[in-house]
Amino acid sequence: MNPNDIPADEFALIDANIFLYAAQQLSQQCTELLYRCADDEVKGILPAHILAEIMHHLMTAEARDNGWIKGPNPARQLAEKPELVKVLVRYEEMVRDILAIGFQIEPLVEEDFLSAIMIQRRFGLLTNDALSIAIAQRLRVKNFVSADKAFARVQGLLLYAPDDLVA
Repeated sequence: MNPNDIPADEFALIDANIFLYAAQQLSQQCTELLYRCADDEVKGILPAHILAEIMHHLMTAEARDNGWIKGPNPARQLAEKPELVKVLVRYEEMVRDILAIGFQIEPLVEEDFLSAIMIQRRFGLLTNDALSIAIAQRLRVKNFVSADKAFARVQGLLLYAPDDLVA
């Protein structure tokens, strides 16, 4: 199933890659999903830790696009150049646009960390992915939108993955 298949008025937890593919214009389905969330047709849930991941990625992408960092470990490179971090503006605007859509920003709570450990053992997911599933389970949300095929291993989850990614 792709993001266009999410029924109207349903809640859906949305992974970071959906925002990044939309921002990079690599998937029309991802872009359309964000519009559906903005129109409140789909009730988008954005875990706080995923928003932080998006912010971090957009910030480093802007620095790369500006030619300020190259190669591996962009976070370390930026940490060593705080004067550059202070003048990044494109990522800030993009984050504000995401927040303006009106997603339900969902914080992590203590029980999510304990649940994530069990989810990791059961499905072999990495930490941030397991935390996202823990939030979905806590909220009783079955719809999950991600291009990451690892989520297909999670039983009881309806995975909506874009199938129009531009190579």
